[in-house]
Amino acid sequence: MKKIISMISILANCALNVIAQNLVIERQGHFSAAISVSAFATAQTAESFKQPYPLGSKLSPNPNFTGDVWLSAVTKEKELNVPMANVTFAPGCRNSWHSHTGGQILIATAGIGYYQERGKTARRLFPGDIVEIAPGVEHWHGAAPDSWFAHIAISCNPNINKPTWLQPVTDEEYATAVNTSTSVYDNQALSAREQAIVAIASYTGKGDLEHLPLALTEGLKSGMTVNEIKEILIQAYAYCGFPRSLRAIQTFMKVLDERKARDINDTMGKEAISAEQEDNKYDRGAAILQVLSGVNSAHPKSGYGAFAPAIDQFLKEHLFADIFERGLLSYRERELATVSFLAGIGGVEPMAAGHISICLHLGITKEQLTALLNIVEINLGKQSSEPLRKVLKSVSK
Repeated sequence: MKKIISMISILANCALNVIAQNLVIERQGHFSAAISVSAFATAQTAESFKQPYPLGSKLSPNPNFTGDVWLSAVTKEKELNVPMANVTFAPGCRNSWHSHTGGQILIATAGIGYYQERGKTARRLFPGDIVEIAPGVEHWHGAAPDSWFAHIAISCNPNINKPTWLQPVTDEEYATAVNTSTSVYDNQALSAREQAIVAIASYTGKGDLEHLPLALTEGLKSGMTVNEIKEILIQAYAYCGFPRSLRAIQTFMKVLDERKARDINDTMGKEAISAEQEDNKYDRGAAILQVLSGVNSAHPKSGYGAFAPAIDQFLKEHLFADIFERGLLSYRERELATVSFLAGIGGVEPMAAGHISICLHLGITKEQLTALLNIVEINLGKQSSEPLRKVLKSVSK
């Protein structure tokens, strides 16, 4: 056991400290900054957590961590002189403040985590992120409160590298780090309800069912009714397909069942309106799109509408007539959801440009769209937010 613990200190230096699993911090205006462990995250096990490297052995207890942590050596050959280990953190866990005489490199591989140096703002870590830690720099790292996290820890200059363990990261320090991390921005340009819509839609577009339950719960907490949230998930199929929409709806059903089992009765709210107008549905859809965009796009003579008239017909009749006429959500809210769907899907910048233009035409400001992309970045990472930031910059010139 002593040999294993020594290996942790030298190779991974990733011991975890005490943290209450149910610590909840006031949201302070940040949608994703609430320190709470989602039911979905806690239901997940170390074995079911998807990551590219072996889980390894569970290591506890240890004076530098309390909670669940796993370690697996990545490099086997001592002659390579590059000790590397895969470290897996349970949700909400972190190690103590510490430093390395030889420095350290971290490569985030799965889940969401945090890294912080003494006196600096914490950094939120997503898969693919790399952290270079200079010798002697005091720091800590660990999992986000609502996500498992894994990283590769590389011990630099192993012949002279020794860890110096300091005091534990307190609950207050951890909460502050989560609330003020460099991936968290001032999102108060959007209301709590709008922030919830963005998070629900972006997770749905991405197909991230691991974190969607927390977003759905936050939506209910913001005052949204069950039917209003269902409407977001129904609209999703028009942008990211039935599979993503149905899986999100199934996830919401599970969330509601779990809340009901805890005697939480959520408000169903008004039902959506079924369109019963007898006039031409295509014309109604075209009229709604004109209100949204300010452009008369009936029977286009060029572009995809001319190349594939059927898709233009389906777009006008079904999306903008059938769906947008259902009520419950305003045009503004539906477009915030749409941009969020597209951010989650990725690779659809031309469509995003059109819908960002619609948002601006509806009076949604550049600052509010920036807040939307901030939330996307917090939840899905820069690979989802950066392409649309470029689109927003171009469209809003």
